[in-house]
Amino acid sequence: MNDDRNPLLTLISCVICRKTMRLERSTPGEDGKDVIQYRCEECGRIERVRLVRGSWPSTSQAG
Repeated sequence: MNDDRNPLLTLISCVICRKTMRLERSTPGEDGKDVIQYRCEECGRIERVRLVRGSWPSTSQAG
């Protein structure tokens, strides 16, 4: 699935209290990669993650 709202994006845990963090916002980064911000509702900690979008390997084989 190639969806920006993929459920895997919401599965990040706080390193302090180990609670699941809430996806707060997503903004485009300077280099074209999205920056996703999470906030822990328990302790207020903020984590920012840069989303790297890869491409699938080519299906054609050399040789």
